[in-house]
Amino acid sequence: MTTPAPAKTGTTEPVAIAEGVRAVLVAIVATGWVVIPDATVNIAVSTVGFAISVASTILARRKVIPLAKLGPDGVPVITVVPPAPDAPKES
Repeated sequence: MTTPAPAKTGTTEPVAIAEGVRAVLVAIVATGWVVIPDATVNIAVSTVGFAISVASTILARRKVIPLAKLGPDGVPVITVVPPAPDAPKES
């Protein structure tokens, strides 16, 4: 007897997408260093690739909820801190 496979939700992990973008950028930059003979252009391409890589990582990690903030049922835990009671007024 086999158990059915869990249904796919059709969403992809944001960090996995960022890693894919980073891999493509590394391939483009490496190809540029091999094909383009001008070092100045290579440095410019590398700098732009690095900036895009950092930006995609920051944007992807904003969408991720740390595991420490998930409850045992996998739902995000929201902690509400009640306001401090009014301090007694001196007379």
